[in-house]
Amino acid sequence: MFRKIRRYITIFRVFSKYNLFSLIYSEVNQYYVSNRRNPCVLDSKNRDNAVKLRKALEELGPTFIKLGQILSKRPDIVPAIYIEELGNLQDNVNPLGFDTMKVAFEGFSCSIGTEEINETLEHSNFDIHEIFDEFNTEPIACASIAQVYEAKLDGKKVAVKITRPNLINTINLDLAILSDLKPLIVKMLGLGKNFDIDGFLYEFSELLSRELDLSNEARNIRRFEENFADVKEVHVPHIYDDFSNENVLVMDYMEGVTIRKLSDVSAEKKKWYADIISKSYLKQVYIDGFYHADPHSSNIILQEDGIAYIDFGAVGTIDDELRRNMLNLFYGIYKKRLDVVFESFMKITGINKEDINVRRFKLDLDDIISKQNYSSGERQSDNYATLGLKYDLSLPTEFSTLERALILIEANCLELDPRFNLLENAKPVIMKVLMKRYSPFEAFEYLQLEGDRYLEIIKELPQGVNDVIETIRGYKIERFEKKTDEIRKYKTIDSISKYTFLLGILLASSYFAISGEGYLPVMGIVGFMSAIFLFAVMFVKDS
Repeated sequence: MFRKIRRYITIFRVFSKYNLFSLIYSEVNQYYVSNRRNPCVLDSKNRDNAVKLRKALEELGPTFIKLGQILSKRPDIVPAIYIEELGNLQDNVNPLGFDTMKVAFEGFSCSIGTEEINETLEHSNFDIHEIFDEFNTEPIACASIAQVYEAKLDGKKVAVKITRPNLINTINLDLAILSDLKPLIVKMLGLGKNFDIDGFLYEFSELLSRELDLSNEARNIRRFEENFADVKEVHVPHIYDDFSNENVLVMDYMEGVTIRKLSDVSAEKKKWYADIISKSYLKQVYIDGFYHADPHSSNIILQEDGIAYIDFGAVGTIDDELRRNMLNLFYGIYKKRLDVVFESFMKITGINKEDINVRRFKLDLDDIISKQNYSSGERQSDNYATLGLKYDLSLPTEFSTLERALILIEANCLELDPRFNLLENAKPVIMKVLMKRYSPFEAFEYLQLEGDRYLEIIKELPQGVNDVIETIRGYKIERFEKKTDEIRKYKTIDSISKYTFLLGILLASSYFAISGEGYLPVMGIVGFMSAIFLFAVMFVKDS
């Protein structure tokens, strides 16, 4: 309880320091004319607020840094100016001494409720050279969750990733506080009214749980290694399972340079790198359905014979339905088919046509199609998120995460090739996937997988047909009986009206026959006889 109060005081102090409480009482203005190269006054105001928020999150530590990084991947719900600034969030933490870090080789700590279970050794006597030939105790990368070291194992250069100790207690405490501050978060970041804050915080806690367990990252790397086994230009580090656990990950050291440090390379070579990056990523998305969710420039290493992906803590998966709809979306853009793009986007978002202004929405989609096909040297992957934000559409998390990743990939490729266009690189991948989807082999494989189910349906078909016939027959009998009752009712009413009419003629004729003068008595007798005759006919007919 006291730890929570102390943490609340710290958060309040940091928020006050950066004047973030003022954001609660102000709206994030998203609807104004702006230009990326010539920012206006509102741009500057919103950017100042975004910078303050970024600095506050960095000061508050691992949980809040990760929160900002996750929000930076949701351009469908967070204003663009905040997305850009939160994307610059850095894990600015001081490195821990190796004596503190090496306890990860022996244990970890965790708290459950108010009870604390502590298995961590404050100062371990463990000798790291019992495993490694060489080990540089100065970290080459330092983040809020883990630190990375350079070492040699059996004569081979390796990277060793180690989680920081005693993180779980702090993260659990911060998650409890974030749950208390839900309305504050929604207001401060200008999140849309359709945003599911409870679902978001649940996914956030799941993500942190996965990142704290390095065995998850090891599985991700092995899966990537298998997916790119036949692609010689793409390299994935090999995992040393015998020396890895949930707190330590030992893998191949990927030599090379990052995109921003690339120099003395021809424009043709840079274009080649951009081509490999984009095509390898599109393969992850549309063919494998399993992709690197944080492909910023530092996580892609450029090598002489290709590229290497590193840091697989954040990955994304796409189910078959979403992949099909996204492929149809890209295909519609490629073929400039507005109707296909519109229907695909409706399926992805899961919204009804009645909930939006369809005409205006289609005009915006047509503008996106035009940009994707005829623009070059400009970022295009955030168009759908901008559209979602404009119409207050909460896009599926998988789609938003992927779009953020595509924005990073596009930015990397544009840095290498200023005339890069993602759609041009996507065309061959789209055609390959479409050919695979409708190939005879794929159809035969699908038939094999679903054969038993269809066989069961065929076996039950006669009984099903019989059930349908019986249902129709019962429905027909029910309708016939209902119709008969209606006919009988209308027939009775008709008979009563006819008898009433004839009775009126009979009475009138009787009066004329008795009291009439001139030709009226004759007419009265004829009318009386006719009425009697018609009474007799109707009586016989009804009987």
